[in-house]
Amino acid sequence: MQRRRKNKLDTVGTGLLAGLALPVLIFFIVYLVTEDEVSFADYISGMWQMHALIKLSSLCVFANVAVFWFFLKKKYEKAARGVLGATILYAFLVLISRAV
Repeated sequence: MQRRRKNKLDTVGTGLLAGLALPVLIFFIVYLVTEDEVSFADYISGMWQMHALIKLSSLCVFANVAVFWFFLKKKYEKAARGVLGATILYAFLVLISRAV
């Protein structure tokens, strides 16, 4: 039986970092594309007042599906587990913020 070579990117930490960083990056890109004159703090506060911050954040987390499938295609199961963990963490944050 052949033994699979261990890849240094196939760690839970790599997946967790990718799963946490990608939604934040997408959120910043959305901010930069949509608002020119508004500061980031004002943007966040305006989105919170309109009850759109949680919805936009949830859409940004949706991109984790692509990263999850990428890691599975590459057979990086541990990294995919990290992305799944980050997605679950974001889901808990959404649930907590909806209760507030």
